[in-house]
Amino acid sequence: MGTESTAAPLLTIAPTQRELGGLLYGDARTRASVVGIGRAAGERVAALLDAAPCRLLVSLGYAGALDPHLHPGDLVVGNAYLHGARSAVLGDPHTTRAAMLLRQSGLSVLEGGVLTVDEPLLTPGAKRRAHRGTGALVADMEGRWIAESAMARAVPLLGIRAVLDEAHFPLPSFVATIISDEGRKEWAHAFRAMAHLSAVRSLLPLAMKSRGASRALEAAVQNILPGIVQRL
Repeated sequence: MGTESTAAPLLTIAPTQRELGGLLYGDARTRASVVGIGRAAGERVAALLDAAPCRLLVSLGYAGALDPHLHPGDLVVGNAYLHGARSAVLGDPHTTRAAMLLRQSGLSVLEGGVLTVDEPLLTPGAKRRAHRGTGALVADMEGRWIAESAMARAVPLLGIRAVLDEAHFPLPSFVATIISDEGRKEWAHAFRAMAHLSAVRSLLPLAMKSRGASRALEAAVQNILPGIVQRL
């Protein structure tokens, strides 16, 4: 995991390097770190904030669409982080301004709830039920745990999620294997699954969606982080 120990006003995190929007490891004003997938991401964020406090935490990553109107590459700025029946952790009040700034850059952006799940939602039916039950726009596996770590330390959180898969798109089962392995050996798991025709059919479309989501995160970083750093 890439981590800078020197305190800086801004800390940017993501589950994987690919989701960091083109950032590497930061400079004197910013830090960037890969924190992994799931609950462990929240624990790693807590350790980072305890070791070197910051004035703003920017959380980037992919998410699956729950709202049927969202498309790959659309951005969602989180204003609430949900998990099961627990009360929502609210996002920072400045999320509305961040969403506005991103829209002014020509990006497709919504502000709304992020549902954190323990297992990936692989089927359209699972996504539909999650949307109806929570009203969240997208689902991820880290947002709630990151939000709890930030809230416990009174660090403002700006969470930006790029839509990877549409609500109607069925994810191949090997996605669950990749996530359980915390994203390690991603392509090894994918190629191992190629023995199944269904995985072959879904791999190329999923790779294209991933590319679009990565480009959206890179655009978000390029258009919003310089202005944020100037204000810190």
